[in-house]
Amino acid sequence: MSERRVVLITGASSGFGQASAAVLADRGYKVFGTSRKPVKDKGNGFEMLQLDVDSDESVSACIQALRQKTGCIDVLVNNAGYVLQGPVEGDVC
Repeated sequence: MSERRVVLITGASSGFGQASAAVLADRGYKVFGTSRKPVKDKGNGFEMLQLDVDSDESVSACIQALRQKTGCIDVLVNNAGYVLQGPVEGDVC
């Protein structure tokens, strides 16, 4: 088991999640990022795991695998999201 604090960041394949993961890894945390379709070893200092936050089975599998690797999760950064685009409707004043 690791002596470093373990951080799990959802939605770490790009944007704020990826930037947060890189900063925390640089500061000595053991960081795991998640994505629906993770790319292995980008050389950014943290490991990516597969996780679809819309699937209870995926969440359970990811947490179980991570706990087997590390023993615990010290910090969770719940950053995952999705883009919803469409026309704006309604009256504009």
